[in-house]
Amino acid sequence: MASLEIEQYLSEIVDPTIADCEANPTSRRHAFLACVALFHAKDYLHPGDGGNFRKRLRDESPDFANVDRIAHAFKHVSSGHPNAPTNQPLKSEEVISRPAGFWDVAVLGVSRWDDPTGGVTLNTDREFDLLATLKRAATFIRARIKAPDVPPRDDNDTRLHAASNDEWPDAEA
Repeated sequence: MASLEIEQYLSEIVDPTIADCEANPTSRRHAFLACVALFHAKDYLHPGDGGNFRKRLRDESPDFANVDRIAHAFKHVSSGHPNAPTNQPLKSEEVISRPAGFWDVAVLGVSRWDDPTGGVTLNTDREFDLLATLKRAATFIRARIKAPDVPPRDDNDTRLHAASNDEWPDAEA
């Protein structure tokens, strides 16, 4: 069953990777890996998707859209398109470490005063907090497990799926 597969993926891959990111809050590497792992949870929700499901997830969740943008900015050096409202351009160099906000560590204009851990943010939006975004996007994906909105299987569908035809939920209008 697909929900077991995604639950296993989330518990074995995504959750520990986000925990690693949280344990290394200023690490761009950990942030990138967490974004990639979480982004690919969509493949477990909707195997064989040609991109429509990805767009729908971005449209429904600004947090998932940001995870998508960041994962692909690191993978391809840049991502997005100026005409795509939920997938604006982003370069990997714009994803920056935000040092903790205390004496001898803080960076003026980047750090947040009295922030004990720091984080990863966007150079173009210093209020952005990637760890919080990852956690909200993971919650969003978990909510989709209960209502994945997977279109019905048809005779021409070549996707491999463990569910029988009667287990595929009907598409919403």
